[in-house]
Amino acid sequence: MFGGRVALYWAGPARGEPVVLVHGLGKPAARDWAQVIPALAQRYRVYALDLPGFGESDKGNHLYTPDNFARVIESVLEKRVTRPFTLIGHSMGGAIALAYAAEYPQRLSRLVLVDAAGVLHRSVYAEFLMRAGAQRAIGLDSPWFETVSRAIQIRAENWPIRGELALQRAGVRRRLLRGDPSAISAFAMVEHDFSRTLREIAVPTLVVWGADDMIAPPRTGQALASAIPHARLVVMEGAGHAPMVQMPDRFNPIVLDEIDGRQLAAQPYALPKRAVQGNRTARCDVQRGEEFTGDYAVLILENCNQVRISNARIGRLQSTHSIASIVNSQVDRIEARNSRLEITGGTIGEMMRLDASNVDAAATRFESTTLAANNGEVPAVLRLSVAELSRPGYAPRFLHDIFHLAPGETLIR
Repeated sequence: MFGGRVALYWAGPARGEPVVLVHGLGKPAARDWAQVIPALAQRYRVYALDLPGFGESDKGNHLYTPDNFARVIESVLEKRVTRPFTLIGHSMGGAIALAYAAEYPQRLSRLVLVDAAGVLHRSVYAEFLMRAGAQRAIGLDSPWFETVSRAIQIRAENWPIRGELALQRAGVRRRLLRGDPSAISAFAMVEHDFSRTLREIAVPTLVVWGADDMIAPPRTGQALASAIPHARLVVMEGAGHAPMVQMPDRFNPIVLDEIDGRQLAAQPYALPKRAVQGNRTARCDVQRGEEFTGDYAVLILENCNQVRISNARIGRLQSTHSIASIVNSQVDRIEARNSRLEITGGTIGEMMRLDASNVDAAATRFESTTLAANNGEVPAVLRLSVAELSRPGYAPRFLHDIFHLAPGETLIR
């Protein structure tokens, strides 16, 4: 792919079922799996490689995109692994694993995504990193944090043209990213749109996430588990961005059970759609941190902050002067005034009616031709990450972009 050499490591019985490990950013490269390989190699044939630009593999000012990395993996494995295998990707390696699943679906028997990065829209990811940077002490995740933050900053400040086009030029990569493989890889990762890929994955998929991840927000894990058909989500409490490094004694049994076919008791993550049951109503007045779950004909939020709605089915959600997160839920109708809503997964039935409100939706399925109407007198903003517009009788459309709605404007896709 890049005209260089790739370092490949393997362990375990030659006739064992194959497992392939893909690392993320950072100097350790495949050594990130050092505490995982011995556990897997007792029964499985394990392969791990240093991706080009990392570890002992050759490096250069190349176009290190998820798609190109996927092609590298296949060129390395095509003659060595001849039957379907389990692919496990961590962080950037998770993004690469998704690209591989899209390009070579017949090669996989199972997919495990560990704290995968780069799935949310770059503006959403940048906001998360800025908040995290203000809160965290530089520690284990610092190489990741600094590299990704800088790549996003460069994109926002210096590249008004489409990022993937600029990345094609070696001179531009050298001038803006110093030709550094880590910076190029991070930049290309946050430019990639996985909207269609997630919904076309057909192999059993387990999403594993560290609850305290300050690099790839746990919300990303929820989005992946929502969008990938029948995916399951395991959240490791107390773990950060690299649970296989921090907690191998807890991480390895989870992965072994998955590869062995002893799938965890967890059901598929996405909430099945059905009609709202009953006529229950609820109201939040001038409260902070309220939580709602289950079925509601009507849910009203008035001057409430940090509201969390999860695994809920709601006929009508009315939000005024409130901030709320809506996770893995079905909302038939949203009316928001002077509010900020963060929606992860789930479905929205009718057109959203907004007044001086902003919506950030990730992996959400919209079931109306008209996504939103701005009924207020100030602009409204919709930030959509790996979202889907799905209507009966029409092919699905995918939305990974930012939309600014002027007063009185309606967004029709």
